[in-house]
Parts: sequence; C-alpha cells; structure tokens
Amino acid sequence: MPSTLNTAVEIRKIIPNKKVRELHKVSEWKGILSIFLEWSLIIACTLLSETYFSWYLYPIVVIFLGARYLALGLIMHESVHNLVSKNNFINDWLSEIFCSWPMLISMRSYRIKHLAHHAWLNTDDDPDFISKADENWQYPMMKYKFIRILITQLSGLGIFETLKVMSSSKMKVKKPRTPLWYHLIRVSFYIIIVGLFLFFNKGIILVLYWLIPFFTWTQIANRLRRVAEHSAVEGKSHDLQTRTTKHGILVRIFLSPKFISYHNEHHIYPGIPCYNLRKAHSVLNEDELVRNSLHVSNSYYDVYKECILD
Repeated sequence: MPSTLNTAVEIRKIIPNKKVRELHKVSEWKGILSIFLEWSLIIACTLLSETYFSWYLYPIVVIFLGARYLALGLIMHESVHNLVSKNNFINDWLSEIFCSWPMLISMRSYRIKHLAHHAWLNTDDDPDFISKADENWQYPMMKYKFIRILITQLSGLGIFETLKVMSSSKMKVKKPRTPLWYHLIRVSFYIIIVGLFLFFNKGIILVLYWLIPFFTWTQIANRLRRVAEHSAVEGKSHDLQTRTTKHGILVRIFLSPKFISYHNEHHIYPGIPCYNLRKAHSVLNEDELVRNSLHVSNSYYDVYKECILD
C-alpha cells in the first residue's frame, strides 16, 4: 500500500460517502445571513468610527473593514459553487449586488475562471496557475522581495494586479460574451451608489470606509491568503499542491474569514459550504493515509516560514 495518495479522486474513494454527504447540504439561511452579517458589521463599524472618530484608531477600522470586504469576496466565491442559495437566481444576484460588484468584480466572469481553476488545478490550463507565472508569485521567495510586494499592496497599487488575476483574461478557452443588459445594470449600480453619496455630501464616507480599506488591507489579506493556498507545497502532484492553514479567531476576523484557509478540503470537496469545511478537515484527518497525503500548516506564521527565505 502506498504511503501517500496523489489525487483528490483517490482521497474521495477512501472517505466513505456517508461521512461527507451531510456536509454538502447547503443552508440557505446561513448563506443569506452571512451576507447580512458582513454588511451589518461594515455599517456598524462605519457609524461608530464616524461618531467617535480618531486617527489613532482609524488603522484598526481599516483592517477590520478590509477583512469584511475580503469576506464578501469569499461569499462571492461560495456563490460561484452555488453554495449561498439553492435557488440560482437568489444565489447569483445576491452575490453580484452585495458581494462582487462592491469589490469591483463580476461574479459572472469570475465563475468561468474559477471553475477552470478547479478543473485543471495547477496545470497550464489553470488560469490561476498561468497568472502566477511572473516573479512576484515564485515561492519560496526572498524576504526583501516579499516585503516590497506587501508595500505595493499597502499603497493601493496592488488592486490592479488583483483585478487582473480575478478576471478571466488568462483563460485559454474563450469565455462567452457578456450581454449588454448585464453591463447596463452593473454600470447603473455604480452610478446610483456613488451618486447618492455625492448628492448627500457623504463622498468622504466612501473614501474612508470603502476605498481605503479595500485598496489596502483587503489586498494585503487577499495576497497572504492566496500565497498560503497553493505556494511552496513541495513533493505533491499538481492535484494536491494545496495547503490547509489552521488559525484562531483573531486571524479569522482580520485576515482569513469564512474558513477559506481549509483549502485542501475545498478542492477535494468543492460542493461543501465554507461553514462545514472545518468539519470536513476533521473527517479527512480520521484516515491516516489521507492525513499523510495533505499539506497542512498549523498557522500563517508557519506558512511564512515555508514560503519566505531569509
């Protein structure tokens, strides 16, 4: 018997279906509530900061809100797999309006790219793998280069790389043409939102509590998350070049929300909603052969030690 497994298919054959069948159930109330919760936290944080504004506390506000915007992006990722709602219309349009468009992303476009990522993981047909071909994604990486990248993210310039990576521009297969009505609805969304804030002389609210957190901390957190997911995973076949990173409550709040760091589990079972991924991790760890086949880091600091060279 081999000491490790090479593919997600082999792992799924070993794990009894009855152990993961329940984990695949989509809870509509959890999906919709997660969107409501993130926006409630964003609004509450904004109101508190405006009421008791302090430049000393503002960096904490930026970090907290930046993580909330990342959480909305990860809920959009859930909707790509139809895990927010079993109703396709609700699943897609809740995600577009409340998750992806505020993040300057089209879920419709991202879905094509992300499903290709799952289908051809870590191969030349994987648009994520192709988009990481430049030197800024070659890990292990020297510390000075990594610090330079983080400074770029903090400056706000990292948003351009993020939008490029999140698009489907690197797809080898040409994506379907987006209909005109979709473009019109999306453009109208931005005109209405920005117009309302400007009409009521609240444009500074958008700058302080949306643009600055989103252009800075969201980009840093998203970069660290993406580094941890697939970088510097040695000795694995392309199908299992994925990392699960354990973490505590503070990391979940400020850096890696929605259990996205349980990334082995997500790629082996992409139909499991994020709120069940930690349970899926426990199920996979019950089998020693499966446990030995997966790359798991005990913290993001351990990921740093694996990916960054002194």
